[in-house]
Formats: sequence, C-alpha cells, structure tokens
Amino acid sequence: MKTKTNFVRLRVIILLLFAVMIGCTEKTESPEQATTEELSQMNKDFAKAINNKDAVAASLLYSENASLLPPNEPIVTGRENIQKYWKAALDAGTINVSVSTISTGSNGNLGYEIGRFQLSYPGADKKMIVEKGKYTEILKRTADGKWISIYGIWNSDPVPSE
Repeated sequence: MKTKTNFVRLRVIILLLFAVMIGCTEKTESPEQATTEELSQMNKDFAKAINNKDAVAASLLYSENASLLPPNEPIVTGRENIQKYWKAALDAGTINVSVSTISTGSNGNLGYEIGRFQLSYPGADKKMIVEKGKYTEILKRTADGKWISIYGIWNSDPVPSE
C-alpha cells in the first residue's frame, strides 16, 4: 500500500513539475521575470555549501517544506530531513560538486532551473567515482527576493561502457 501511495505522490509531483514548467516562460525584460543569474544562484550556493562540507547551509537553500526526489530513493521532505540527507552524502565522501545552468524561467514568484551537475564520491574499492547528470529545481521567491527550492529532482547520465 505504501508503494502505491508513494507512486501516486510521485505522479502528482511530476504533474506539478510539468504544470509549473509549462506556466513558466523564458526570461524577458519584464520586471516580474527573474534573470538566469537569479534563478541559478540557488544551485551555485548549493555546490559551494556541499564543497565546504556544510549540510546546514545547503539545507537553508530549500523551503521549510521542500522535497527532494533523489534517484532510486524515497522522497525526502522537510528542511530538517534534507539537511540529514546532504549530511549523509557528505559523510559518504561526496566532493567536487559543480553545476551549470541549461535553462531557466519564471512567472511571478515561481521559477525553475534545469541544469547539469558533476560530483565525485568514493566507490566500494575507495576509488573516486565521477558522476555526471542533470537536474531540475522548482523555485519560489521569498519575501526578501531570494530564490529557494521547493522541489529538486536529478538523475545520472548513463555510465559509458569501457
């Protein structure tokens, strides 16, 4: 039953993600539209926090009720749980996180960023594994004008065959 509930939640979140993305338009000169720099700052700050091994700073880039949708794992909801998630990633040896923006858009106080990431972590044999992939963040503008994540989802690129 729990699997069915999680599947239904995931479908709702995916539909919400598509609705927000469709409702958001590419950046224009309108003062209501956020710039690419504004929308991509959250993930730049996230990479910096993780590279500084600061799970608290990373978690503060998410709203209080935000959700992470990590690949092959359950949904992680709430800033406190998000902090624990990133702390565990740091404890596992995640390093050298970098992000690059592909696309952004906003409509009022909602926005999105689509981008690429790269990070490294030790494998079972302690040899460092470099993981590359893509992500989508659904963002909301706070009262002070800062953009924070309300939903984040990512997945890895296929590992090239040797």
